[in-house]
Amino acid sequence: MGKTIILIRHGEAEHNIADDWQLPDPGLTEKGIEESKALASKLELIFPPQSEENCRIVVSPLKRTLQTAHYGLRWLLDRGVPAEVRAEWQETTDNPCDIGAELSEIKEEWPDYDFSSLDPIYPQKTGMYKNSEEAFQTRASFARRWLSERNEDCIIVVTHSGFLKRVVKGPKFRNVEYRTYELVEESGELKLIEIDT
Repeated sequence: MGKTIILIRHGEAEHNIADDWQLPDPGLTEKGIEESKALASKLELIFPPQSEENCRIVVSPLKRTLQTAHYGLRWLLDRGVPAEVRAEWQETTDNPCDIGAELSEIKEEWPDYDFSSLDPIYPQKTGMYKNSEEAFQTRASFARRWLSERNEDCIIVVTHSGFLKRVVKGPKFRNVEYRTYELVEESGELKLIEIDT
């Protein structure tokens, strides 16, 4: 089997329960924190220890995804698995809830994460980050291509439901739901095909 990609949607966040898309970069609720801790227990059971040796964590730069990774993947971070923050995995809309804080602010708050590859345009919603279906598809294609070019055996991505539905086909991800994929190329197009774990 080729490279394994695990895609995870963040835990329940404040805007999810308030149904308020005007909240700026909301964090996880208490339930979201507990969901993320439960995710850690599930993943640790199915994740073979040898996989840690050639694995990478990729996280959207929004607060709720960083917190989900902190609580849900802490066991991997503590074992030295690198965690990289990448702008292409952010959420799609330009509502305040989907616009993150400035790099100087988040970098200070999350010292365990590598921000060196974060697109300097972040958090602006322009170019492939703007709120349009064409931009979403461009960004999803960019994300799949980036995954294909990595040499790790396993990449775990913590991201958002709106962007996930552009990256993969299938039903909407629930909070902290994870699915496992294999990256394949069909007719010159990269696709993520879901596999059983």
